[in-house]
Amino acid sequence: MVYTHLLTCLSTQGAIVQFAITITLDVPDGTQVAVVDEAEQLRPDCDDDETEVASYWRWYLSDNGRKIYGAASDIEEQHGPGYSFEDIAVAMDVGYETTKSFHRTSGRAAKLWKKDNGTDEPIRLDSLEYEEDAGHGGMRTSYQLPDGVASEIQQLKATG
Repeated sequence: MVYTHLLTCLSTQGAIVQFAITITLDVPDGTQVAVVDEAEQLRPDCDDDETEVASYWRWYLSDNGRKIYGAASDIEEQHGPGYSFEDIAVAMDVGYETTKSFHRTSGRAAKLWKKDNGTDEPIRLDSLEYEEDAGHGGMRTSYQLPDGVASEIQQLKATG
């Protein structure tokens, strides 16, 4: 199979430059090869029976995103909803700022999910209350995962 793609670029001197890239693949007979346009999705299609939570967990979240939501699901399964970022940090054995960074970065996955599906991300931390937290000294927001998500994450973690 031979694939040729014409590229148009702007040189450092400001000139428009066109060039072609040719890729030749030698594959066994019967092998299917597809050229994917850069705008097409690179994730495999989800199984028809895969839930939105499973799809988001497998194809959208980064490893660090899975760590933070996995830790939140551990806390929620053991103690119920109503935990802080400090509680998640302790469960992950990392610092508070690292936990906040992991959470901020998971916003990229949420943005892509919303673009692809037109709905809010199925795995997220929903705020419950902003209240005094004697354990951490001061006011804290407490969080929970959407209904049923903690147990589904536990299943996903167990099955890989």
